[in-house]
Amino acid sequence: MKRAFLAALAAVLLAGAAGADTIELTNGHVIADVDRAWFEGTQLRYQKDGGTYGIPRTLVRRVVTRGGVVLDPDLDRARERLTAGDAVEATRLLRGVVSRDPRSETALQSLVQAYLALGDPKAAVEIGQRAVAVDPNSARAQELLGDALATAGDRAGAERAYAMSIGLKPNPEVERKLSEVGPAPLVGLPVAPGPAGPGTLHAPLRGARFRLRYDGSVNEPLGTAVLGALDTAYADFTQRLGFRPDDPIDVVLQAEAVFQSAGTPEWAAGLNDGTIRVPVRGMEKPSGELVAVLRHELAHSFIAARTRGNCPTWLQEGISQWLEGADPEKADEMLAPLARQRTLPSLLSLEAPFHTMAGPEATQAYAASLSGVGHIVRLRKEAGLLRLLAALSDGLPSEEALPVAMALSYPEFQQSWQEYLKTLRAGSLAAH
Repeated sequence: MKRAFLAALAAVLLAGAAGADTIELTNGHVIADVDRAWFEGTQLRYQKDGGTYGIPRTLVRRVVTRGGVVLDPDLDRARERLTAGDAVEATRLLRGVVSRDPRSETALQSLVQAYLALGDPKAAVEIGQRAVAVDPNSARAQELLGDALATAGDRAGAERAYAMSIGLKPNPEVERKLSEVGPAPLVGLPVAPGPAGPGTLHAPLRGARFRLRYDGSVNEPLGTAVLGALDTAYADFTQRLGFRPDDPIDVVLQAEAVFQSAGTPEWAAGLNDGTIRVPVRGMEKPSGELVAVLRHELAHSFIAARTRGNCPTWLQEGISQWLEGADPEKADEMLAPLARQRTLPSLLSLEAPFHTMAGPEATQAYAASLSGVGHIVRLRKEAGLLRLLAALSDGLPSEEALPVAMALSYPEFQQSWQEYLKTLRAGSLAAH
């Protein structure tokens, strides 16, 4: 009984030591196995071996808590000075903290605030970008970067950062900031006069995001409904991608062209050559199929703007289908037999446009695109997809962008995708 009690006591003591705080002093000495440490005024107070002690905080380099959190006396003082309105001293202290711990999220975020208080938005943007790089999923870091960009006059960049922050953690205050940096309404552009009739582009309905025109007869109720559907998709994509195009998007409703039936490739139902063109002959209101095509083509506009046109076709089409609302699991199920037969299309071979494809070849290419994007999200979540778009935006070719964003080469990603599809069996997805 006594032996068991002593063993249990030893286990408790060992566990406590493993989970203790550590105090690092400026002279290089370390006080280990501290039960608890905290800053109190000009002192660092700590408890150890049943006693409570204090040392001047000026002698403390930092404290590493049992949870791995770093407490830095300069960080504590800097935040006090920032609250007191002394941005100069706060900046000096914070720069020292960051030099010692370049990945301190709290120090970087506080330094953004300090630089903004000093009226130095350029430095605030630089530090804000570093804070986001340390933790891209920090809503606060994204918000502070948005503050810095807005102060620097980069409204589009601020809008992207605020939208990303809201996507990570909804916040009414950030939503207010987002609304304030949104673009002003467009001034109407002159349209060449001409008689109404087939082929005539009528004066556009204008808004902050779109310029809607008609090729043929005007149907204002339909046009208003189309704008409503596009506005809804625009807000959705802005939140999910953390980005919005800088320029308004032209949309042409082709009143004399018939909308294609379901089951045709997306490029047959709508066209996006920089302007979204959709056939609407005989329509009085947007059908579910038309809304899906509008979302698909709008997604193309977002991706083209985000990557500056540097995006392989399979990724363009895959993301567009994904944002449209298509189900990657259905594409997975269709492609699983090809994976087992080793006839799965190579994504590298799907970088060129699909317009020359027809029938089963086109259907397979679109399915592979959607399934490939679904696999990116499966492996690296939506953040991986956003990193890939960002790498392409930086001008990297796809063979380099994929490893940067996902830590997988093209062949490695292809192999991972194929191996996943091979594990699927008929009806296995339906069971989910």
